[in-house]
Order: sequence, then C-alpha cells, then structure tokens
Amino acid sequence: MSAQISHSSSYRTTLIVKLVVVAISGVTAALPARARGATGRAVFGALTGLSALAALFLGVLLAG
Repeated sequence: MSAQISHSSSYRTTLIVKLVVVAISGVTAALPARARGATGRAVFGALTGLSALAALFLGVLLAG
C-alpha cells in the first residue's frame, strides 16, 4: 500500500527553510569549539541559540 500525503507549496517551502535553519544550527553549534577567544565563543553560541529558536518556530508553524 502506498499512501500519498499532499501538502501545499507553502508547507514544502517552510519545510525546506526549516531544514536549512537546522543545518545552520548544527554548524554554528560546532563552531564554538574552534573559536579562539571568548568573544568568538559568545557570538557562535548566540547564533546557535537563535538558529535553534528559529527552527523551533518553523516546526511549530509546520505542526499547524
């Protein structure tokens, strides 16, 4: 049996944006380990938090 799920184009666009934001969040989570100073760790840590919150928000949008 093959069940097809049909989603609107706005849903698919939001999903793609969410996946990109999740990838950005993952990259920025790894960058503080390579940062040399406290400022770099703080900036990358803040970017990690912001991108994670953006991914959460997009997930809530997708949930409907």
